[in-house]
Amino acid sequence: MMNLAMDHDGFGYIECLSECTEFYKGAFDASNPRKGGEYPLVPEDHDVTDESAAYELSGEDFPGRFGLFYQVQRPTKNALEARVSDDAKAKFEGKQDWEILQTNFNRMK
Repeated sequence: MMNLAMDHDGFGYIECLSECTEFYKGAFDASNPRKGGEYPLVPEDHDVTDESAAYELSGEDFPGRFGLFYQVQRPTKNALEARVSDDAKAKFEGKQDWEILQTNFNRMK
């Protein structure tokens, strides 16, 4: 899961469960096979691009499912900003700074 999140070009969210052995000993035994629990994985046929199905999986009772719930590929914020910047540069290509300022001032009239 960590590798998937790090390789994803964009925002990723991982929920890590870690038991506090001092105050909540045994809190996650239901998801630990060594302690009689089960470690149910996301079904093989789960469509990771289906947002509704991801929410449905995330709403299951504890311990829930383990694995990738939702993933879509779309432009990141950085890619979108780079495109806006590139488009602006192309629009004013070859103009002097004063010409760019004059164009902007004329547009504000």
